[in-house]
Amino acid sequence: MDVQRWQAAAVPWWVTKVGLVGGWVVAFYFAASANEVPCTTAQPCVPDPMFALAVVPLLATPLLLLFGRVLTGCAMGMVFGALDIVLDGSAAANVAFGLHAGACAIVAAWTVRSRADQHAAAGATLVSLPDLPPQRGVLRIIAVLLVLFGFLTFVQYDLTNGEIEQHVAKASRMDAEVVEIKNTYEVWVELPDRQRTSFEPLAPETYQVGDTVPVLADGSWVRMANEPEDVTWWLTLGGAAVFLAIMLAARERRRRALWTGPVKAIRLQAHPVGPRRILLRHNKDDIATVATLADLGLEEPLYHDTEQFGRVWRGEEDPPVQLDPTEILVAGEWHHGGQVALLVEGEVVATSTLSRVRPRHTVHNAHLPGEPVTAAKPVDLPHALWPGDRRRSEGVLLLLGAAGAMIALKYYPDLIVLGFMGVQCVLSAVNRFQPLLRLDHRGVSLYTGVWTYRVPWSQLHGVRRSGPQLMLAFGPHGDVITTPHLPDDQAGEKLMWARARSMIADHPGERVSRRLNVSVLAGLGYALLVVLI
Repeated sequence: MDVQRWQAAAVPWWVTKVGLVGGWVVAFYFAASANEVPCTTAQPCVPDPMFALAVVPLLATPLLLLFGRVLTGCAMGMVFGALDIVLDGSAAANVAFGLHAGACAIVAAWTVRSRADQHAAAGATLVSLPDLPPQRGVLRIIAVLLVLFGFLTFVQYDLTNGEIEQHVAKASRMDAEVVEIKNTYEVWVELPDRQRTSFEPLAPETYQVGDTVPVLADGSWVRMANEPEDVTWWLTLGGAAVFLAIMLAARERRRRALWTGPVKAIRLQAHPVGPRRILLRHNKDDIATVATLADLGLEEPLYHDTEQFGRVWRGEEDPPVQLDPTEILVAGEWHHGGQVALLVEGEVVATSTLSRVRPRHTVHNAHLPGEPVTAAKPVDLPHALWPGDRRRSEGVLLLLGAAGAMIALKYYPDLIVLGFMGVQCVLSAVNRFQPLLRLDHRGVSLYTGVWTYRVPWSQLHGVRRSGPQLMLAFGPHGDVITTPHLPDDQAGEKLMWARARSMIADHPGERVSRRLNVSVLAGLGYALLVVLI
């Protein structure tokens, strides 16, 4: 295997996750800004079933690109670009999404070429997988259920739309008077027969008390004439379900296709780096990672017990001799995003997807990164280590981004992806305004993105330093968490001093505890606001 050529052939991750996703956001902004046309009686905002289906590739494009489905995401970007040119009369929207579709086409061609180069650089060894492909599992059941759900939503749309058409055929056109505006978006009108009803128009700020609104009335059924009732969201929901089912079926087919003929195979070293995640190495070069549904037990434990691991982690004892890592045969589509089968002693133990190597917060306890830190800096307890000015500035920008996403959702409620981005901004922002570590007489609190760990001093094995970051090992299983960049150069020494001071007293029975970080609650609160608005 030509490792350098294989790695150099890959398309950089930022091309899709930054370039194309950012381009999609810009294109959507220009398209939305150019389509602010009020709904009038002469030109009502008529629901468009075709555009409701086109919303599926519109929203799927950034989500697929963010989750590494490059070719599918690019295909959806090109499909929507073509649909927008056909269905949308706005020249600005046509240009914006046309350019984005062109960028998607370029990246798709680049990706196809990249995967061919990676496949060629992976060598020429071919193998046929033993036995028969695994039985179709839960993905097939989920795909069938999604198709059934999509069919039912299409039926529901047809029934609901038929009822609306019947009401419209029987309805009388009349003028209603605006009598009240509640919560800035709810417009109450009164009909000539004194009947009152409420609407939520697309532009409620354009209505004033005393205005007349043309309506269609069929008994208790009353709708605005310039904004007919839109139930095409049933089509969007059903289209999304069917599209997801097709994706799951295609993934299952790619997995089973590994057994249809000889596939390329490479023997690599397997290093477990986390729960059900394996790092693949060729000699000393990191190649890719694969995730499995279960722990394959590829590596024997190095340490007899937790106490031995703690002594080694603190530098008090030499580490045990590490056995040679297990070698496995990786066969299949040898490129990033490719489907592969993992073989041990001639048997397929798992199928997975080749993913890029990325730094992880959790380090496997068999690794010894950095240098051990010793107790050398007294500190007054309690004591908190706060993030630096740079992280706080990032927090302010993220909060502004979350506020912008919420404002945009108020005017464009169909753009659900902005809500997900806003929640992510809130989660990241709150983390940047929290202390990184908090020390007291009983233990240390570790603040991570989702969880807050409370570690008694007796459960903290030690601290190792790697540049501006610290790695804290704790708990009965030797879990390791890596801190962000710490502005205090002596934070590790303070931690170890507080641990040494506390270890003088005996605190039996204390355990590591974990609770949800306040950032998760803030994210849920933001999501609730998005739903209510």
